[in-house]
Amino acid sequence: MREPTLYRVSRFLVRLGVLGYFRKLEISGHGHIPTTGPVIFASNHPHSITDALLLGLGAGRMLHFIAHSGLFRNALQSWFLRSSGVIPVFRPRDVAGAADKNSAMFAACHDVLRRGGSIGIFPEGTSAEERRVQKLKTGTVRIALSAEAEADWRLGVAIVPVGLNFESRRRFRSRVLVRFGKPIIAAEWRSVYEADPVGTVETMTDVLREALRRRVVEVERTEFDTLLRDVNKIYKGELLSREDISIPGQTPFKKDQALTREFSRALDYFYERSPEVIWGLSRQMDSYNSTRRDLKLRDELLCQEEGPSMRAEMLRFVVMGSLGFLPALFGVVTNGLPYKMTEWVTSLLRPDLTKIHSYQFVVGLLVFSGWYTFVLTRAYAMSGTWPTLVLGLLMPPAGLFARQYVTRMRARRRMLRFAWLEFLLGYKVRELRVMRMRLIRELDAALDEYMRSLEDTS
Repeated sequence: MREPTLYRVSRFLVRLGVLGYFRKLEISGHGHIPTTGPVIFASNHPHSITDALLLGLGAGRMLHFIAHSGLFRNALQSWFLRSSGVIPVFRPRDVAGAADKNSAMFAACHDVLRRGGSIGIFPEGTSAEERRVQKLKTGTVRIALSAEAEADWRLGVAIVPVGLNFESRRRFRSRVLVRFGKPIIAAEWRSVYEADPVGTVETMTDVLREALRRRVVEVERTEFDTLLRDVNKIYKGELLSREDISIPGQTPFKKDQALTREFSRALDYFYERSPEVIWGLSRQMDSYNSTRRDLKLRDELLCQEEGPSMRAEMLRFVVMGSLGFLPALFGVVTNGLPYKMTEWVTSLLRPDLTKIHSYQFVVGLLVFSGWYTFVLTRAYAMSGTWPTLVLGLLMPPAGLFARQYVTRMRARRRMLRFAWLEFLLGYKVRELRVMRMRLIRELDAALDEYMRSLEDTS
């Protein structure tokens, strides 16, 4: 299908924005995406509009997204969405007679699939703050099966499950992993669908939900949120540093996400079979974290058996601070105000966890565009074309450098404080290291038990 000009321009701008907002966008399972033919990309929905931007970039094909009809109330917004191929769906709680109106939605989707196009859909319906795949609506499967049945099962519609995994639900310049799964081929369900249409739709939707769950970090029980976060912080680095452990994934972030998914499954395993393991780990974790917070130390500082040298840390702090100070100062002067304004405006809007990235993205785009326009207009009036061009090229990387500089200098300051604390209160730091070693041993024992259970079931 030919991509409209507006869609191509929008995707180019979105790509620039996403690469500027997120530190890294990684794609996994790209080989599962059919290069031709009708495809429905069905994704989890943790972050509102941001999910659509990432899914559209990751798929590499033009997607006709299905969005709720409320987004089409504004005339200008409705024109933009329809021109970009977005198809409205009417929710019963929002619109009277939604079922009748949605017949047009099904017809539009069938037309896209008949022409070999692609549809993007979030079958959970709405975003949720819980880190788990919600109960799926049946519309995704119904669209695929009804389109095939209408075409006498000759279309070859594939439903590709997609997992969106965010390193942080709040932080600017974090990482994202988009995981594509093995396609579910609608035509393979023909015989059971013709015998029992309703039951087949339910069963196939359950298969899709399970495929999504395998591609995301899912926490079934919210009471495990804190424990999973602590295990990630303390134990993940330990495992990643061990050469004798093979972790799936071609990049550090993919390995990071693979461990987080497995930690979550391990907690579910122990909850069902040995809950005492979870409560024991929780008590040890709470005791260790309480002592660590009293000393205001981060866990990563306690990984080594010996602490840093006070003299060496002082030298590193001074050298690093001196070398990067001037370019970082330039970055702060040219980008600090819009950066803080973006934070301030976003905090005033008070978005929930599912919308933080979207709000920061949109607010930042507006604020930085206005600020850069103002600065460069003034520079042109005062200095002419070439100085303005150089300034425009330097401002974005200088802002990113300044942010990285501040982050690294804070880390160096923590190391310097750690060296000073170990010099003054070495016995307390040693006691904390012993607590950490005991905790790691308990986590190792739990890991061994969990891995044995996987071997027994394989």
